[in-house]
Amino acid sequence: MPTIALELLSSRGWYADRSPETKRLLAPLFQLREYSAGQSLYNHGDEPNGVFGIASGGIDISIPRFDGLAFTIHRAETGFWIGDSALFAGYSRMISIVATAQVRAVFLPRAPLLKLVEENPFLYKDFYALSHINTQTALNLLANLATSPAEARVAVRLLMYEPNGGSDANEISLSHEKLAELVALSPATMQRVLASMQEQRLIEVSYSRIRILNRGGLLALCAKAR
Repeated sequence: MPTIALELLSSRGWYADRSPETKRLLAPLFQLREYSAGQSLYNHGDEPNGVFGIASGGIDISIPRFDGLAFTIHRAETGFWIGDSALFAGYSRMISIVATAQVRAVFLPRAPLLKLVEENPFLYKDFYALSHINTQTALNLLANLATSPAEARVAVRLLMYEPNGGSDANEISLSHEKLAELVALSPATMQRVLASMQEQRLIEVSYSRIRILNRGGLLALCAKAR
């Protein structure tokens, strides 16, 4: 059993909110998997093989555009679970998941998971809860793309990343370019927005990381959204 990974997942996200009985039933199925930066956990069109929980590291979630190119819609970190929708619906994957750094994930394989849920139907409620959480995230992302002005859009996106409880709970592993892609802004506009936020002491920026200094100030920017 991947004890350290389970401890991390028990501290936040969907699994943290499960009942002791649900955790007892799921724990024996868990497998620990590791992925290096750039490695796919799965791709659009794949047959569903199981459910993944991100214990450490980060992943990019992308969807195919009409021209076949992939568009990144979200970056997720510890506590994020994915893969349930296609598995329980019996359809192929709608999205692609790629590790952004070294990732440790807990994996629930398809066959034993489906068997467990069939034998314990109350578990369906737990996975409906996971579907609800991820649907809410998708709706938040959609609303974010409709937010203006640009500073408010960026502020909303940054506040979607919850404090991770680490040595720097407000630090987000995200490059300027990736953040610009996630909020559909040009790199030049993103540079301007980040510079303004840094001047206001709302954030501190390095090349691949953004540290939130003033959440209240970011919330004030969100209030300007229309």
